[in-house]
Parts: sequence; C-alpha cells; structure tokens
Amino acid sequence: MKWLNRITGRGRAVAEIPSIVAFHEIDTWLEKVSELLFRGLGTNTMALYEEMADKREELKQYISELRDAEPKADMPAQITKIGLLSRDKMVKLLYSLCDKIVIPSQTDYKTVLDFHKMASHNIESVLAKISKNIYYVRSLFPDEAREVEANLNQLRDILNRLIAPMKGKESKIIDLSRVHALIQRIREQMAEIESEKEKIRAEEEERAAIEHEIELSERRLRAIEEESEWKQLKEYEAELTAVEEELNTLSHDINNLFTPLQKSLSLLKKQDRSGRVSLSPAVRKAVTAILSSPVQALNEDEDIEDYLRSIRAVILEMDALKERTRNRALKWIDHLLNTDTDLSGIRARYELLSSRAEELRRELSALEITNEKERLEHAITAAKGQLTRLDDLIAKRRRGIELQEKELAAKEIMLQKELEEITGKRIEVKFE
Repeated sequence: MKWLNRITGRGRAVAEIPSIVAFHEIDTWLEKVSELLFRGLGTNTMALYEEMADKREELKQYISELRDAEPKADMPAQITKIGLLSRDKMVKLLYSLCDKIVIPSQTDYKTVLDFHKMASHNIESVLAKISKNIYYVRSLFPDEAREVEANLNQLRDILNRLIAPMKGKESKIIDLSRVHALIQRIREQMAEIESEKEKIRAEEEERAAIEHEIELSERRLRAIEEESEWKQLKEYEAELTAVEEELNTLSHDINNLFTPLQKSLSLLKKQDRSGRVSLSPAVRKAVTAILSSPVQALNEDEDIEDYLRSIRAVILEMDALKERTRNRALKWIDHLLNTDTDLSGIRARYELLSSRAEELRRELSALEITNEKERLEHAITAAKGQLTRLDDLIAKRRRGIELQEKELAAKEIMLQKELEEITGKRIEVKFE
C-alpha cells in the first residue's frame, strides 16, 4: 500500500480523499490531503502557538529583569565592566529576537515548517552571539541569566514539539512541495496561453477592421469606374503606356546605334586624359556623354553630327588603335552621319514622344479622379501589407500556443501522477 495508507490507517484515509478534483479547487483539495497526512497537526499546532506566545511574553519579562538588575558588589571591576557591556548587548539581541518571533495564524504544514525554520534560526543565532560573553553575564546576574537561558531552551523545545507530527515524513513533505511548485508552473503557463489567445483575438478584430477598410476602398474604386472622368482617365493611361513603350524601344535603338563605338571612344577618353591626344572641351563632353548615355547625348546636343566628325578626325590619326578597330569605328561613324540613319529625325521623334508623355502625365494629374484613384490604391496596398503582417504574427502566436499547450498537457499528466503517488489512488483532475 502507499505511504498514506500506512500512515493514516490504510484505506480509511484514502477513502476520505475525493477522486475527482477541479483544478481551480486543487488548493483546498491539497489542504485536505495534508490534514490526513498530518492528523491532529492543526489542533496541536494552535496549542503550541499559544504556548510559544506565552513563553515569548515571559522572555520579555526576564529580559526586563536582566536589564534592570544590579551587579554583585564583590565582583572585580574588570569583570563588572565586561559583564555590564555584555549584558547590554545580550538584552538588545533578546529584545530583537522577541520581535522576530511572529506567531502565524495558519496551521498547515508549510506554514508550520516555515515558522519553525525561521524561529529556530533566530534563536540559534542569538545563542551563538551571546555565548562568547555569557560567562560574564552569569557572573554578575546568575539568577536572571539562568531564567533567560531556561526560557530560550523552552522555546526550542516548543519548536521541536511543533514539527514532531512531521518527523519521519520529510520525503512526503518534499512531494507536497513539489506538487505545489508544479501547480504554480501550470497556472503560469495557463495564464501565458490565455494572454496569447487574448492577443490573437485582438489582432483578429484588427484584421477584420482592416479587411472592412479594404472592401470599402475597393467598392469606391469600382464606383469610380462609373464616373464620367473614368473613360478619359483610361484613354490617357492607355496612350501614355503606348508612348512610354515606344520611347523605351527608341531608347534601346539609340543605344544600339552607338554601341559599336564604345571601345574606340573609351580608348579615346584615356588618350585625352594622358595628353596623347587633345580634344576640345565640347568634343570631350560629347565623348563622355555618348559613353554614359547615348540617348541623353543625342537629345541634349543638337551638334552631335559635328562632334562625330571631330571624333572621326581624331580616331583617324590615333596610333593607339589597331587598324581593324579604327577602320570599324570610322565606318560606323560614317554610317551614323549618313542621311539614311537620320539622327536628327530620331532626335525629333524622341523629343516628340517625350513631350507627349509629359503632356499626358499633366492631363492625368489634373483629373481629380486620378488623385482619388491613387489614394485608394495606395490605401489598399498599405492595408494588405498590414494584413500580411498580422497574419504572420497570428500564425507565430498560434505556433507558440500549440507548443505551450503540449508542454502544459505534459505537466497536467505529471500532476495527476504526483497526486496518485501521494494518495495511493486514482485521481482525476478536471482542467476545464
């Protein structure tokens, strides 16, 4: 049989313990188990509390008598001096001890053990401190010192009798303490899980509100499509898209026109920097512009043809270029200057398209519906970003809750096993 059966009369005590206990009532249930384990502890403890309170008051009286006592007249002066100083220290320590002995009102085993530990420590500490000079105090005040020492021993005896019902049951006390600690951890984990669930509820409410905002914005966007300005907006947007596509194609074509000159112009730029050739500021600027952005060079400099001719003349005289590379560059410059290439026409077309694109953007910007459309689209994009953030956060919390619930389930199983070990019977704990 389990230890509780052996201690309390085998099955009789076990039968008194309820087999089903709600977790929120576990403290009361454990108090009943403790009472069965330490039968008579409550009644015995209250009597000893009263006895100890009486002894504490008696000790105060003895301390007062010691404090006011006169030393023997026939004592040597040196012993008298030391004895009086020791008496004063002893009185101070004893009064402090009386203040520290605070009698509890509860009689459960944990309170009794804590009180015993505290009071015993304080008494032993005082005895250790006064033991060094107790000889001198006894020499001057033998009767008073004897009464104080006897009282302290009586207090120690009461403390020993206080925990007598628990003697030999230390391992069971440890079991109960472990159970209390486990219950506390379960409560803390339950609270943490509930806290996380409450946060999820708040975040889901926030998510629902954001979804409602998105729905309203999308509904307003659909309503905009029915307004008179919408048709004009779509026409401008379609034309702007077409113009921008043609501009991109034209930019690509312009870049390709000057790509064959890249190697020669790069070497020409290096030769100019080293002083081996001397370019005019305008030609130098044209070379740099073509290397960095052919589109910009063509469209910002109307004299590009003249600069190409000047560049051709310099390349023609450059010894640093291999003949094949020089011939290829000269041939390509001639191709660019040829009327069939029509650089001026390309430039004019690019300028026309750029001008039309800017004009369309101004027209779009002037439409009130454009600003509202952009505002709504921006609001929808931002709100969807918030939804993504909330979804990630909620998912993370749910994963955390799932992990914590697994840990909690393991603790709940452990608790039931601990309770069954203590009681020696099947115990069902209701955690709902």
